[in-house]
Amino acid sequence: MALPVARTRDEAHLYMDLHPCPRCGGVNVTWESALTSDEGRPARRYHGVCEGCQTLREFVFRLPERPALPGPGDLVFFGGPEPSELFDAGEWRLLAEVGIREGSAPRSSDPTVNAERRQSFALAVAAFSEMLKFIPEGADEVPESSFWTPHGRAAYDNNPVHFSRNYLERSYQSFQYEMEDRFRDL
Repeated sequence: MALPVARTRDEAHLYMDLHPCPRCGGVNVTWESALTSDEGRPARRYHGVCEGCQTLREFVFRLPERPALPGPGDLVFFGGPEPSELFDAGEWRLLAEVGIREGSAPRSSDPTVNAERRQSFALAVAAFSEMLKFIPEGADEVPESSFWTPHGRAAYDNNPVHFSRNYLERSYQSFQYEMEDRFRDL
């Protein structure tokens, strides 16, 4: 069985951060990476030791056929025009909600905190873009087949309208504008 594609380093690291150590539940790992192969196709192996219990952790992802590069203003970049194989559309919705919540906290006198909040908001904006990638050309909504995890399916079931093209495009533009306005001086 072929490995899933991690389109970018950001996507791979987000996936690893959201899959804690099965032994202790910790997520703190200093990841090292190396190129490898999966059935003759290029892949990247991430490995490290869980800081909580010293368990060796490892993830291996195929590399995309055509790597995409971030634009000059992209703080967070998960991939090119193809939809994610690591996260379903509902999971991207949940990630967007977390990013908005963390990024919307009041400004701080600490520049590091403000930079972290900007990064969280940028993740939310990128997550809306990722949801749009699941909508086939000419369609008006994310198809139900784009929800393959229990969390992602629950996000869809809770509010299917959040996965319409119109809603996602408006949300993407609105949050992108808000991010630029909120963090203009950073």
